[in-house]
Amino acid sequence: MALVIGHRAAAALAAENTLEGIRAAALCRADYVELDVRLSRDGKLVLMHDERVDRTTNGKGLVEDLSLEELRALQVSGRNSRSVENRRIATLKEALSLAEELDLGLVVEMKEEGLEGLVAEALSGKNCIVTSFYHSSLRELSDISDLRTGIIISSLPMNPVQLALWAGATAIFPKRVNARLFKEAHQKGIAVFPWTVNSKDEATWLLRLGADGLVTDDPCLIREAADQPVQATGKENCQYYPCHHFPDQDCTHCFCPLYPCKDEELGKFVRTKRGKRFWSCINCRLVHRPIVAAYLAEHPQATTTELKALSTEKRYH
Repeated sequence: MALVIGHRAAAALAAENTLEGIRAAALCRADYVELDVRLSRDGKLVLMHDERVDRTTNGKGLVEDLSLEELRALQVSGRNSRSVENRRIATLKEALSLAEELDLGLVVEMKEEGLEGLVAEALSGKNCIVTSFYHSSLRELSDISDLRTGIIISSLPMNPVQLALWAGATAIFPKRVNARLFKEAHQKGIAVFPWTVNSKDEATWLLRLGADGLVTDDPCLIREAADQPVQATGKENCQYYPCHHFPDQDCTHCFCPLYPCKDEELGKFVRTKRGKRFWSCINCRLVHRPIVAAYLAEHPQATTTELKALSTEKRYH
């Protein structure tokens, strides 16, 4: 069953990165909550996404310039808050204690470099995944602890799986995905948790692609989608591509692992009514040909040039 991970605890339901948000995520039956940590002036790990407190509290200034006592005096902005206590800036230690009480795992994002030692000490032996955009920090954390880690990526670099392996990570948290990412990551034993997923349709699509879990602002909404059995896709029930009704096709690859190949023999760039440009290969038959599908199953790194060479046909659409 795919995991539901509350983003910034449950940002759509409560003040972000607060104890209140952790409780809201638990009520939605989330499996984990994702929290952001920074260091206060006096060396305490506190929950805060931004460098400054201005956006999320009634105060001003950099987190690193404020002591824990000064941070605690601030009130976090948010909806549905029942008490001031629930809306104050919390420490990682407090969040961990509450998460354990509620039987929730933690995904802890290090928002700064240099937190590795403190995070390793605070989370040792706990049900946690530590993430960061600072992949070298995760590599260092893997050297000094047994904590599970995950690289965060906001684009699709040339080889995200190799980035994860270099960092010693056991997971990838991508903002953008394609089918190849899921396949290659799973072949290396690396989990994939896309973010930030806030619609049932998107959740269903990502789960069918192979997502191991989804990071969401609204755990209640995504819990419902995650609890549904993932439907196997074939020619008779594909909701996405009419090309699944080509004769004699192999439906092994419901979602093309080459997308977006940008091979002009197989597709083209088109524009939506709103002017957004995207790659469309709706009529491409390449990966559905039995000989190509069989080859792809054994050679997931194959290129379109290799696959087109498997047949004497010059065009596949």
